[in-house]
Amino acid sequence: MSSEDFEKFSVYGFSIDYPSTCYVELSPKSRREVGDVVFHFPNKDKVYVTWEGLEKARKKFRTVDEQAEHSINQVTKSTSVRRVERLSRDSLTINSHKAVYNRLKLDEIPAGFLLRTKSTTHETHSVHLHCENSSRFFVIYSLLSSNPPENFQSIMMSIVNSFRCH
Repeated sequence: MSSEDFEKFSVYGFSIDYPSTCYVELSPKSRREVGDVVFHFPNKDKVYVTWEGLEKARKKFRTVDEQAEHSINQVTKSTSVRRVERLSRDSLTINSHKAVYNRLKLDEIPAGFLLRTKSTTHETHSVHLHCENSSRFFVIYSLLSSNPPENFQSIMMSIVNSFRCH
């Protein structure tokens, strides 16, 4: 995708570029201190941006690395997830902040007890960052269909690298 294929979303002092083929859904309960926005792709893939007060994260986690690991552990404990495989983990610098990027493969059990023997494989990407300037933490993550575009990692990195939190 070229830069012309992206549009800018901006609210509450942060901004992010998203593919122009997406439709945007801002949670009606969102406000400057806490909220989320979803970018819906035509093929049902989704990218979320969630934010909350940094003090809340700092009460539980000393670093952004600890918060990212905790998130993965929570996914692993989910009753609908049979198996989690980490495909990659990287440190990034986003808008002058250290960020943690994880890419996972999940085997998910569909809802309904009759189908519990089959699982669907999904890939998910997540980026965690703490912004002292805005006193918020942000998580950018994807929920992908079982057949995402081949270049999704490139699309995700374009989205993530465009993020401005202050």
